[in-house]
Amino acid sequence: MALGRLAGFLIRFRRPLFWAMILAVMAAVETPSLPLAQQSIERLAAQAERLENDGKWEEAAAAYREILKIDPRSIAALNRLGALDVRRGEFAAGIRYYQQALALNPYEFGTNLNLGIAYIKMQDYRRAAPPLERAAEAEPTDFQVRELLAVALIGQNDFGRAVPQLEKAVELNPRDLGAIYLLERGYLETKQFEKALQAFERLESLDPNSPWAHILRGQAEDGLGNYQKAIDEFESARQQLPRDATVRFSLGFMCWKVRRFAEAESELNEALKLDPHFEEAKYYLADTYLMDQKPEAALPILEALVKAQPRDARALADLGKALEKLNRDAAAGRAYEAALRVDPERADTHYQLARVYKKLKRPADADRELALAQRLQQKKRQQEESLLQATGARGDPSRQVDEQLGLPAGGKEEGKRE
Repeated sequence: MALGRLAGFLIRFRRPLFWAMILAVMAAVETPSLPLAQQSIERLAAQAERLENDGKWEEAAAAYREILKIDPRSIAALNRLGALDVRRGEFAAGIRYYQQALALNPYEFGTNLNLGIAYIKMQDYRRAAPPLERAAEAEPTDFQVRELLAVALIGQNDFGRAVPQLEKAVELNPRDLGAIYLLERGYLETKQFEKALQAFERLESLDPNSPWAHILRGQAEDGLGNYQKAIDEFESARQQLPRDATVRFSLGFMCWKVRRFAEAESELNEALKLDPHFEEAKYYLADTYLMDQKPEAALPILEALVKAQPRDARALADLGKALEKLNRDAAAGRAYEAALRVDPERADTHYQLARVYKKLKRPADADRELALAQRLQQKKRQQEESLLQATGARGDPSRQVDEQLGLPAGGKEEGKRE
């Protein structure tokens, strides 16, 4: 599900406690005509609310503006005017009203919540987070604000900060499927696979027939290296959603991972029939063709990917492989060189370019690229060893030898989804 649609599903618009806020504001206003002003505001507020409920938004806005003439410091009226503008898609105008309200009280819960919602609707997740954080500080036990703050953080790909917010949201509302699904996704993105699997029991008890539960469980099993279990989960999802491109891609990707090429090609082609613009499906289909020794099938896909994204190092490197397999060594060399201009840290591509230079009778260039490949591989191995030492882990799988490349195992093709 696209994040924009998910955010829309999660947002449940909240109207401030209008009367309580009005009374609180009026109590602070020192004016001889307080009772009369209060009566006028109450009458206008009731009128505005009726108009709003009847869908007469322009008339409602006019009533709220009348309240502001009586009391320019009415946070409630400013919030309702902001909400009406946001509802009509006039985000800039709505945000100005919220900012006026926050100038009067920067920590007011409802205003910060409304401002965060406006930014989420604009998909401006960076600006959405700060007001939602202030709202969460004001009301730590409010489920909605925790959920929306998590959406804003996920919109910035900050799953690390989103997970604690989602955990709190699920604690506050254990039966909200939207929050639970997001939490599962957060666990997967932060590679907390054991937590993800443990939490699936609650998800499945609430939504036992959901294909998305199978997809999330499949991703968790994949992360734990249980590839056959992952394939089983994705196959269950496919039975329920045979015409969903994400489901077909997920199953095709797992088949690619375990080198079941015929199945991978079938599923990835199905994903592309359902969504012809699915870039990841195109890439993995091309890579599957390469591994299945079908470079002629991979070539047009990779050429199209590179045409659309000329700085995609991953696609450029695979284009080089396809051209090399087709004995077009000069063109392969140019593709590898282009990939390294984008990402010079690709040890595998330096090695492949060295091999092409050797075939092109360029020994000095071949030696240079081979030395670069070995140096980058050594650097990567040292980083892995440092990480193992820091975490107290034992063993060093990077010392295994990759027979295909003649490099340590860490030199396997980079840029692949693992």
